Amino acid sequence: MAKVKNKEEIKYALENILLYFDFDEFIGVDIYDMEKALETEDPELVSMVDEILKKFKNQITEPGVYESILFITEKNTPLLYQKLKNI
Repeated sequence: MAKVKNKEEIKYALENILLYFDFDEFIGVDIYDMEKALETEDPELVSMVDEILKKFKNQITEPGVYESILFITEKNTPLLYQKLKNI
């Protein structure tokens, strides 16, 4: 398990993501916060990422949106990309 750095900061960012889905913010900021959470391998943070993906699955998987998100995350956030491929 990787050492968790700034767990509270990452948790705060994930809590804010859970409030609403904004495509531009998701692509510009949120995916990186979610990747940091996944990198920690902390069960609480990973669970929050899963919750975000579940909550916003309909918005994320809209035609055109889903493909764009996969394209960007494939190279920039590989751990998140793996999760997104499976939703």
